[in-house]
Amino acid sequence: MLADLHVSPTAFGVIMGVCGAGSLAGALLAPRIASRIGIGPTIIIGFAVSPMAQIPLLLAGSGLRWQIALAGTLAVQLFWATAFGTSQRSLRQILCEPRFQGRMQAASTTVTAGARPLAAAAAGALALFLGVRSTLTVGTVLQIVPVILLLASPVCALRDMPVPPARTAVPPAREGAS
Repeated sequence: MLADLHVSPTAFGVIMGVCGAGSLAGALLAPRIASRIGIGPTIIIGFAVSPMAQIPLLLAGSGLRWQIALAGTLAVQLFWATAFGTSQRSLRQILCEPRFQGRMQAASTTVTAGARPLAAAAAGALALFLGVRSTLTVGTVLQIVPVILLLASPVCALRDMPVPPARTAVPPAREGAS
């Protein structure tokens, strides 16, 4: 935005602030959205909005109109990202045994956060060879993969949170047990 679209640092800050407001609204409205349209559709829409929100960025030029369009689009993207993130984490917590909650969250965080430096390095290398817009296009296309996988999964038909499975009693740890 700063280099290619010549957005001023102030305008960039305003755009990011609008994005943050979208994220806050998504967090506040996530339970209401999931109860109205269903947990599965909330998750799928959240994933589907992301590649669609990249299209204005791919087409953007310089000027105030594009800055407003980008701020609005990115705010919608972060709104849905937060709404679906809240929903999918809640679903995982219901389906996961309480004794594995920490492991489940640690694995999820490791996979998602651990992939970011690799993705950033790959995107940087691609940008050197293909250019910024071509690299953004590749990223946009790759974001469609999770949507296709979700549409083919049981998540698609999930309207309500499932009833947690009956939990088995976990015996207390014994002293000296290995």
